[in-house]
Amino acid sequence: MFMAVAAARLVQVEARLRAIESEGQMPTNDIVIRNVPAVRVAELTAIAASYQPEDISPVIGPLYDELFRRLDAAGITCTGPGIAYYADEPQGAGRIIVHAAVEVSAPCQDGDLRVRDLPPIDQAATIVHRGSMETVVPTAQTLTRWIDGNGYRATGYPREVTLECPANRDDWVTELQAPVSRR
Repeated sequence: MFMAVAAARLVQVEARLRAIESEGQMPTNDIVIRNVPAVRVAELTAIAASYQPEDISPVIGPLYDELFRRLDAAGITCTGPGIAYYADEPQGAGRIIVHAAVEVSAPCQDGDLRVRDLPPIDQAATIVHRGSMETVVPTAQTLTRWIDGNGYRATGYPREVTLECPANRDDWVTELQAPVSRR
């Protein structure tokens, strides 16, 4: 267990060092402002200590494992990608509600498993991240700098939409969808 935690921290440190080295060199031409339609999802939620990857990762992985187990047991097939999204926990200083969701078309009745319609995002600044979510910080920083530098302001946490999720996490493809408005 200790080795896995140490290895995860090393990946995060290496990603941060790459971000520092490439400061100002990140391409921003891949950022697109677009409308994100409403989507029906099945989800489970839990609380993370903060929005930092080292606090989110140990929470979201088990949530998705349990979500897929329950959907399989209920005979419900996913109809689209996994969507992680976040909200501030109302009673916790800096704590975050982590939503592990996946697109479904059928309603579901299973205790803590909730089916809901995520509202559309009228304007989202989007960018595609390639690699494991432990290395997402430089991509998220690029998105944040682009938002700030192009007359927008973020109006919430980005959604993370998993476009490709092969066994090798370094080959993952995830779209970050940050809700924005003009300043």
